[in-house]
Amino acid sequence: MEESPDRGRLAAALLSALIPGAGQWWLGYRVRGVVLAIPSVVGLTAAALLAGRGTIAALEIAVQPGWLWAIVAVNAVAAGIRIAAVVDAWRLGARPATTGVRPLRLSVPALIVLGVLLIPHAIVHGYAVDAIDVLETVFDPEVAPLAEREAELLAGGVREIDLGPVIVEETTTTTGSTSTLAASPTTTVGPITTTTTEPIAPHLTTPTTSPEAALAAALGEDRITILLAGGDFGPGRSDLRTDVMMVATLDLQTGRSALISVSRALTRVPLPAAWSRYNTMQQVQDWHEGREHDELVEEALAAGQEPPERQPTVPCDCFFDRINYLHVLAANWVRTFPDAPDPGMEALRQALEVFLGIPIDYYVLVDFAGFVDLVDAIGGVTVNTTETMDIAFSPAKEGEDPISIEITPGTHLLDGRTALAYVRNRTGSSDTTRMLRQRCMLRDVAAALDPATILTRFPRILAAVRSSTTSTVPLEFLPKIIEAVGRLGNGEIATLAITHSTGEVNYMNLPIASAPRARAAVADLLARVSAGEPSGGTSECG
Repeated sequence: MEESPDRGRLAAALLSALIPGAGQWWLGYRVRGVVLAIPSVVGLTAAALLAGRGTIAALEIAVQPGWLWAIVAVNAVAAGIRIAAVVDAWRLGARPATTGVRPLRLSVPALIVLGVLLIPHAIVHGYAVDAIDVLETVFDPEVAPLAEREAELLAGGVREIDLGPVIVEETTTTTGSTSTLAASPTTTVGPITTTTTEPIAPHLTTPTTSPEAALAAALGEDRITILLAGGDFGPGRSDLRTDVMMVATLDLQTGRSALISVSRALTRVPLPAAWSRYNTMQQVQDWHEGREHDELVEEALAAGQEPPERQPTVPCDCFFDRINYLHVLAANWVRTFPDAPDPGMEALRQALEVFLGIPIDYYVLVDFAGFVDLVDAIGGVTVNTTETMDIAFSPAKEGEDPISIEITPGTHLLDGRTALAYVRNRTGSSDTTRMLRQRCMLRDVAAALDPATILTRFPRILAAVRSSTTSTVPLEFLPKIIEAVGRLGNGEIATLAITHSTGEVNYMNLPIASAPRARAAVADLLARVSAGEPSGGTSECG
């Protein structure tokens, strides 16, 4: 038996690079080839089974560091097996008829084969490690010690008064169905604490345990509620206003959900009394009432009448400005909320608990620049609209041109910039219509996240999430939340818009919030969700 030429050796190496053991089989070493092929067959079968379970199963694994580290380990073993199979095939192809295996000498083509076969393993490794980093950064953030946060803010020019009130009379639990903030506007707010829960271990769903049941057991309550906010930080803005505010709640008994939109323009939203009376909050109310008095003085003087006297400010335990400005005011309240990664969002979460009359467990904040990046990362989003728009907006990022959008009724593929303009537009439509667009955009973005998109655009998606998202949703809850939401079908998402409920406006012609009406509407909605009544909510998007 003569030694195989390099061409035959290279062919064997290439075959084993594609499927470990294939080169050995081709050279006639059948048993050796089968042994080397078994791990690949098992791996490919597992991947095929996972792919057959769809996007939700893939996302469940993608948000669990335990599974991702397992993928890193399996990927390393697979790379080692492939390298060993290629080298073995190369050596077997050079075996002489009578003298054992020759010393290993790899030619340039063989080295190229080895380099190429490592590329997909390097990609998988990079994807998994990047995903772990994003998950731990966004959903398990490290909050610096209070003294360090204070020193950094003061060094940056923040005033002492803007670090927030220190309130120690009572400790309030931020999660769980026993939260008292929503039940009583006069509850004293203390240092933030959280209800401890047993982590949910990495899993793939079994037929005997529903995601809703697992969440209910971990939370100790029958509902999970998350505040979803979009912030408008961008060029020319030194602060972030929450122009998009939606409260998503999932009933863990019926498996149905509700999405409650809150108008950005509402004023006099009630607040927890303990911190609404303190320093900065009081200053805002004083400023507003002073401005209102100045306008009355001008009107009286213009009419030749005696100007009215300024009445002393009476605290209303409410936020006089638009509710979307609360984040700006409390953004540096590290003394009030020392454990919160974003004090402004914690203040907004507690305020909406009081206003809506329900516990809100967690929050997620995405700034508009991040929204643009996310939509671009998934290749755009398809919307179905009945509106006509022709308008320009300021850009979400420094140095960019203004955003123009020109669409007519029908179906359109929007990139990140035009998608942002689409959800922000108020010209020629009502606030209710605008909030409807925002709710539908959530659905459209979710629909665009199919397995192929996630796989091919994974790095860009991760980069968009990492740079723009702040969240308090526990990392161990993500798989079950994704699975439970993925099970929702048509008619299982009820919707509600909290807008101009009273018809009353303030001196700036902005709507005044009515907490009793908002709470009654929310209570009615959640009662229907808990009863499992069909909502038809998803049909609102067309």
